[in-house]
Amino acid sequence: MTSISRKIGILGAGKIGVAIHDALAEMEGVELVYMLAGRRKPEGVPEALILTEMAEALSCEVDLVIEAAVPEVIHTHGAALLANSDLCAFSCTALSRPETEHAVRAACAAAGTRFFVPHGAVMALDGLADGRDVIERVTITTVKSGPSLGLAEDAAGPLFEGTAREACLQFPRNVNVHAAIALAGIGFDRTQSRVVAEPGKATMEHLIHVEGQGLEWDIRVSSQSLGGVSGAYTPRSAVGSVRRLLGGSGLSIA
Repeated sequence: MTSISRKIGILGAGKIGVAIHDALAEMEGVELVYMLAGRRKPEGVPEALILTEMAEALSCEVDLVIEAAVPEVIHTHGAALLANSDLCAFSCTALSRPETEHAVRAACAAAGTRFFVPHGAVMALDGLADGRDVIERVTITTVKSGPSLGLAEDAAGPLFEGTAREACLQFPRNVNVHAAIALAGIGFDRTQSRVVAEPGKATMEHLIHVEGQGLEWDIRVSSQSLGGVSGAYTPRSAVGSVRRLLGGSGLSIA
């Protein structure tokens, strides 16, 4: 077991951020430096760890920042964070903006840091990454209730159909799965997205279809809604992604 402690900062104090905090608090070889919570008062997080201003977080010396907040954090501060540490961003829809993706890649190249894309609420990203040279078509359909999409309870039917880039720009907090699929596979502009609202739906569903040279597969993920934009599986997958990162596997897709 290594004696070197990894210093970690967490941006965001919602369900995902708190789940990651709780998991890391039990791990050896990890030093939690801060959680940027803004106005939130996350239960179970020591007061000494909580920061309220982004400037405070940027001044802290850490090895890895875990973002579980909103895409605007990556748009505004992604490059600055990467200048001093690795960054694992759950708001990966942010990279649908070309200027943000360019800034992130440039910052990584300049500082020798890494930007990790967690798999979030979906799985099999390794298959997409491995097969991207022969994959010809990827479609993903997300079905959620109106409130889970930031809409009224009675929202119903197809809300969007187009490229994953357009979906991410239109629903930046709701389709991080689409961004992860696009980044692992054939890109934002070739991946096709659909977003559907279903009144009263208690689960969040993601249906992925992949076709290519000599291959075809379907993935269906269904997760109980936690009352916001996240499903019950997402915090568990987030914890798993962070554990793999700290295990030193070296994979870009976490």
